[in-house]
Amino acid sequence: MTRDTPPDAFYDILRGVAALTGNSVVADLARLVADEMPPDLWIAFNHKQIGSKRWLVDALAGTMPHPQGPVWVLGAWYGVLGALLLADERLAIPAVVSVDLDPSCAPVAERLNRRHVAAGRFRTVTADMMTLDFAAQSPAPGLVINTSCEHLSDVPGWLSTLPPGLPLLLQSNDYVREPDHRSCVASLDAFKAQAGLSETLFAGALPTKNYTRFMLIGRR
Repeated sequence: MTRDTPPDAFYDILRGVAALTGNSVVADLARLVADEMPPDLWIAFNHKQIGSKRWLVDALAGTMPHPQGPVWVLGAWYGVLGALLLADERLAIPAVVSVDLDPSCAPVAERLNRRHVAAGRFRTVTADMMTLDFAAQSPAPGLVINTSCEHLSDVPGWLSTLPPGLPLLLQSNDYVREPDHRSCVASLDAFKAQAGLSETLFAGALPTKNYTRFMLIGRR
């Protein structure tokens, strides 16, 4: 396969993998590839991105499999995490709200999750996560996911704006060499201290080649 390989070839391969595995997300990806897709879609589906999201889904299934309201995914990009959450049979998620600041993300996320859009279980919001008022949402969020805490300039300040008791899943990392990372933490304990959750149901670390990713599941 080369950069000049026609899109139909990728589509056929993905359809074959979907048929082989019975994986609905791969089938949805195949349909997205058949459409006009963004050139950086491959990054959203690379092994590092999917490995991190798989870890998240597994941890959530063992900790909070039945959120009592829609799951809001912040900094959701092309809606890949939402697709994985809605496809996992261990989870009972009523709906996913996929939030990103970039307006070009919404159409792609909606096409990837078109089955869930049609069923009323997936919608996109173009907004700055720092301005969202979760206390005003109806129905109330059952879980808010932020996998990009390292990008925020003031993690405790953002958390202080959230309703007390709000279920949260947070991720950060120690990759200080990335210029856009403003709030990296050196360890899982440092992340716990930064987040200051009133209740922690899960705390874990996922080492990778260049950095370690940290995750917390609990309540504000």
